[in-house]
Amino acid sequence: LGNALRQQGKLQEAIANYRQALQINPDFANAYNGLGNALSDQGKLEEAIENYRQALQINPDFAYAYKNLGYALQQQGKLQEAVQNYRQAIQSDPD
Repeated sequence: LGNALRQQGKLQEAIANYRQALQINPDFANAYNGLGNALSDQGKLEEAIENYRQALQINPDFAYAYKNLGYALQQQGKLQEAVQNYRQAIQSDPD
């Protein structure tokens, strides 16, 4: 539901749904990634980065979380760290 709401631009509702999913299952890496995306859409990059990192703690091979983390870091001008995460995304999923 969070993903659908985010696609509709209903970011506050999406964020609430991702957080509810995480209350139900605190080890739901996809929900952390989705929450990070919605927060990034709002320009809340620090919070987004925290959520991408949480997703990666749960699933260290989560290519999309590495990609999204790289993008958020790039937006902050942290280019070396962004490149490292983009490389890790490719390593995790070369396709």
